[in-house]
Amino acid sequence: MGVNNRPVEELDTLVIRRAYYVLGISITGLSLIMLNWLGLSSIMFNVMPIKRIVLSAVYYIIPMATAMTGFAITQIPAAFLLSRIGNRVSMFLGLLLNGISLILSPTGSYHMALFLRFLAGMGLGLYLIPSLLLILGWWSIRGLTRWVQVAYLSSITILIPLSSLLTMGMTRSMAIYLGVASLVLAILILFTARDAVIIRRISMVTVMNNPDVLMLSIAFSIPWGVYLSLFPLVMQLGNYLSVVELTIPIAITPLLYRFRHSVKTRKHASLLYLTIGLGALVALMGVGNTWEFVLALVGFVFTLILLLILYVVNDIVSPILIAQSTSYLLTVSSIIGSIISIITGYSIQYLGTLGWIVIGILVAVSSILYRILRITL
Repeated sequence: MGVNNRPVEELDTLVIRRAYYVLGISITGLSLIMLNWLGLSSIMFNVMPIKRIVLSAVYYIIPMATAMTGFAITQIPAAFLLSRIGNRVSMFLGLLLNGISLILSPTGSYHMALFLRFLAGMGLGLYLIPSLLLILGWWSIRGLTRWVQVAYLSSITILIPLSSLLTMGMTRSMAIYLGVASLVLAILILFTARDAVIIRRISMVTVMNNPDVLMLSIAFSIPWGVYLSLFPLVMQLGNYLSVVELTIPIAITPLLYRFRHSVKTRKHASLLYLTIGLGALVALMGVGNTWEFVLALVGFVFTLILLLILYVVNDIVSPILIAQSTSYLLTVSSIIGSIISIITGYSIQYLGTLGWIVIGILVAVSSILYRILRITL
């Protein structure tokens, strides 16, 4: 009786509705988390009830680096501990931490504010991959796994510039409202979202033992750390055009993904030369009045590097390990990247123009890792 006696057509309709519901609610949760992790971490001092003061570069970057650290150290433990319980539990915990972080963000304590940035990172770490696996579980029933992967990638890349723009005008009360919305959505996901086909018991050790993914993560970590450290620096200028220039290119990643086959035999050289080019552009940011002009190129070149990284991961691992491999790559890259972002802040603060040149050289030198580590491309 009940569901098992329903016509096939009705069951098919219910599956489709559930799949769309899971997709919509998952992207809504990701939007709230990205607004907090990326956006609010870039303007932490703007929502704190403190006197407006001029801070050095490193103080603006530290909140973003702290959020990266929380994100990095949470993903792998979450995969080990929560894969057997179900994806919705991990998503619930991620949104719960995100809501707490947002509601308490208007604090006057600097150390408390940094702790809340760490919680924001943990929220993203708990939410990102489980939400993707939850979506894939429902859409794989329809044989649309590839389409949903692109859709989810599109939502992430579009949310990066959108989060940056929305947080430019974020107030303390808005942060609290968003936190309440995150808590409500967490409860909604816990009681209404259900796992369908879950990829369980895939050992993270299998992914971690893949030397190609590890080597690719290390090589990508320096561009990743430098790029994210630019967000707080740019957003503190209050210049919407600068924010758009840095972030809008990444929104076209899904479009560029369609042309990935054109670089099939040139991935190694492309990553090498693009990373060198990114280093040269970063070095130019400290020269004269080239900041705004170079930002657009920095955003575009980084987008191409990210696209190639995602394509290489897709190329070197089994399709069943894509989500876990991407999670592992971002974990390693964010751990090293958070350190790189702090180095970026100190270099700019104490060396000025020379600091930009030093960081640019560091990015360019990281391109050598693609050859030294002999990544299978």
